[in-house]
Amino acid sequence: MEFGKLLLNNNRDHFFIMHLSYNGKNKTKLWNYAVKNNLIGLDVPGIVIDDWSVIRERVMNELGTGWTRQFDYFCDGIGKGDFIIIFDGMSSILGVAKTKTANHRFDRTLSQRKVFFDHIRDVEWVRKNEFDRPIKLGKPLYGFSNTLTPVPRNSPRWPILTEIDI
Repeated sequence: MEFGKLLLNNNRDHFFIMHLSYNGKNKTKLWNYAVKNNLIGLDVPGIVIDDWSVIRERVMNELGTGWTRQFDYFCDGIGKGDFIIIFDGMSSILGVAKTKTANHRFDRTLSQRKVFFDHIRDVEWVRKNEFDRPIKLGKPLYGFSNTLTPVPRNSPRWPILTEIDI
């Protein structure tokens, strides 16, 4: 099914794109954990070390506008039933997730055990590829340098990504 039809069937006029990253390390391990545990996650180790609602005001200046915005999207902007396309790099799609709840969770034990990110969301996988077998875009999605970015219907990214068969 084309991703755009899935969005239409679910009355969505937006979705999110997200990089799988941990400073470029352990991507396969992170992806396998995400798929196995039906999670997506976000973290800035050493800075965002508590629930976002508790720590936001205290760490905003240290994080800067970009990371603050990404945590705001992840913790408060993504709603129940929203879709997130997970990328590795600019042109490889690992999977498509649909959020199960309206809320994120904070679980410090995940980073302490070095298995995943502390800020997580429960998802169901609409599509999940093996890490070494992603969907390849015809050309890279330039300008996607943040970890998490919303894609509204009027975005130039909308027509590119909604035509993908998932």
